[in-house]
Amino acid sequence: MATLGIAGAKLALVDKNGVTLTGTQGIYKYTDQAATDTSGIYDVTIDDSFGVASLALSNLVGSTTDIPGNNKIVYKSAGKGSVQSVLTVNALPNEIKMAILGMPSDGKGGFTFTGKQESNVRLALLAESAEAFDEAKPVYIGMYMGNASEASATLTSNSSTESRTQDVLTIAQLERGDDGFGKYYFSTASKFDQAAMMNDVFKNNSSTTGGTN
Repeated sequence: MATLGIAGAKLALVDKNGVTLTGTQGIYKYTDQAATDTSGIYDVTIDDSFGVASLALSNLVGSTTDIPGNNKIVYKSAGKGSVQSVLTVNALPNEIKMAILGMPSDGKGGFTFTGKQESNVRLALLAESAEAFDEAKPVYIGMYMGNASEASATLTSNSSTESRTQDVLTIAQLERGDDGFGKYYFSTASKFDQAAMMNDVFKNNSSTTGGTN
């Protein structure tokens, strides 16, 4: 799958079954929009977060083990990969990021370092790219659920240049029942259905446009 750039991403908190959470349970729970949020989907746009810088996927397949027979390698035993995503956003809104990381709020602007990843906070994501030689043909990557973490942070003094950091989320992907980790979606595929794609990634959610930002 050869791609060209990254055009955006949508994010949502989901429950253990992959169902999108909304309102005070969803990705907007620490914002003023919690009371009115009905989609549970946050759209990473240039206006509110300066856009997506990158999405890297790794460990998509596991290692193999040789099975010998009659002095030959006759089969490969294939293990399952521990799929991981690294999503880099130029500047996520603080409350959205804290909700994704599962950091508890003290209700006064503070969010607690607990020293461990919150395994019961699960993130679904859908990223948009394009075919490598035709940006008018979108390509999508959907990941059903995963635990997001940020293991370190470094603040550096400005000098003759600004020292600006990005929000880098490492997402340990989980399988959603028998659905697997996620899917590739190609807009050029026969019978491609964008609404069906949205409802597949953001389960039990009929929105195709995302939340209000």
